[in-house]
This record gives sequence, C-alpha cells and structure tokens, in this order.
Amino acid sequence: MSQSKIVAAAEAALDKLSKLNKKGEYDQQVNDLTWVLGSFKNDGNPDGVYQKVAEAKDVLADLKSKKPRSVAKALMDSLEEALA
Repeated sequence: MSQSKIVAAAEAALDKLSKLNKKGEYDQQVNDLTWVLGSFKNDGNPDGVYQKVAEAKDVLADLKSKKPRSVAKALMDSLEEALA
C-alpha cells in the first residue's frame, strides 16, 4: 500500500470535511485528521492515518446517503482505493 495515496486521501477528506464543517458538526473528524497528518509527518507511521481515513470515509458515506450531491463520487472512490 502506498503511503502517498493514504496521505493524499487524508488531505482530501480533511479538505472536504473542513468545507462542510460550517456548524461544527465535523470538528472531531477535522481535528483527528489534522493531528494524524502532523503525527505522520513527524514519525512516518501511517497506522493512525489509515484509521482516521476509514472513519472519515464512514462519515462522508453517511452524509452522501443523506445528501448525494454534497460528496463527490470521485472522493469516495479515492478513499476506498487508498484504504484497499
């Protein structure tokens, strides 16, 4: 598995969740992704990144089921591919 793919997926999920976080409902996911990306840059261990990307994917999938146009299929596909 490519570490660059999971990092890119984490950054994409962070970007999308940050944009959707107008009412603070995704603060936890935004903070978690920010923290694990910083941690990964310091120690190079991607385990936390994989875990938080999986959690972000679940949150985004739930949002997409409620509001299909709010989350692009391409983003969901890239998260799936990075986690595979």
